[in-house]
Amino acid sequence: MSELQGPLHIDGRLEGVIDSQFDVSIGVTGQVSGLVKARTIVLSGVLDGKVACDKIDILQTGKLIGELISGELTVETGGKFIGQSHEMTEGGMVVSLPETFALLQKDKVKKPETKVLSNESQNDSEVTEKN
Repeated sequence: MSELQGPLHIDGRLEGVIDSQFDVSIGVTGQVSGLVKARTIVLSGVLDGKVACDKIDILQTGKLIGELISGELTVETGGKFIGQSHEMTEGGMVVSLPETFALLQKDKVKKPETKVLSNESQNDSEVTEKN
């Protein structure tokens, strides 16, 4: 487990937890499954799971399946969002479902097989850290 020191870009398949204070982008060939917490997410690939962020942009080829907690959501024509969305206030609190953040943290803690993602490459994925 290592801590990200900057933005993260994913062009492969990843399963686990991304918990970052930086931006995360998932490329057209990127497939992420699990929990993602980041400042801003730009989605061109597929993200399946629970997402918490200040802002998310689902681009034309992007697809989000799952639960979203976000202050700002943009879906381009062609982009897909299948699931539930909950609003986040400026203070970072969820307006419509306050217990969701606690659940996100519990999921992260109770699944020991879940990996915290870093800038290290995995066999079938390419993960790069932007400077």
